[in-house]
Amino acid sequence: MLMNVDECRIMTKDKTILIAGYSNGFGSALKDRFEAEGYTVSGVARSGSATLHADLSAETDVHLLFEKLDQSYPPLAGVIHNAMQFLHAPLLATSGAQMEAVWRSMVMTAFLISQHAVPRLLAQNGGSLIFSGASGSVRAGAGFAAFSSAKFALRGLAQAIAREHGANGIHVAHVVIDGLIDTEKTFQRFPGSDKNHLIKPADLAEQYFHLFHQPPSSWTHELEIRPCHARF
Repeated sequence: MLMNVDECRIMTKDKTILIAGYSNGFGSALKDRFEAEGYTVSGVARSGSATLHADLSAETDVHLLFEKLDQSYPPLAGVIHNAMQFLHAPLLATSGAQMEAVWRSMVMTAFLISQHAVPRLLAQNGGSLIFSGASGSVRAGAGFAAFSSAKFALRGLAQAIAREHGANGIHVAHVVIDGLIDTEKTFQRFPGSDKNHLIKPADLAEQYFHLFHQPPSSWTHELEIRPCHARF
């Protein structure tokens, strides 16, 4: 039986979406999209405009974060993992500390969050984990040794969790964002970017929303998104 929009909102109004690595731009677009359908959305980051602040690469912080969610928020429906640390530097100019910091920002954060989220999703008879990748997740360019190696690892982690817990009703998706998103950070990192060739945050958020609501018989594990001008 098909449900109308109001019925869907009734079903989702008591569920929480956690956005890990929240920032204005894409994060706020995700928040707006899910809140429009009745979800409670909590964004977490080390600082900034996030609802909650935590170091997601630290086990204690992640444990306390999920305790806070348990105490003050509706049950978890899913997590969107956007945490990352961008680094574009030659191999020989990249320090071990930088390499570790980039890896921890993307891989350790995803690992710790997943360890805490999965039991809660299992208790709710399923849910969704979406991991934001990049073109560097599938092809590494010069100057991206740290960034791409971490993104490759994140992709592998997503595949492992999908194979381990997909049968338990947990939909794991990895999104290869093959392009720049139209945000303030993009223009800081890549001055002179053409706004006409950028991915619109609201359009990208719509794709994530659809991933969250795919029927179990036709889940997408990996989705590649790029603006129309981009080359494959």
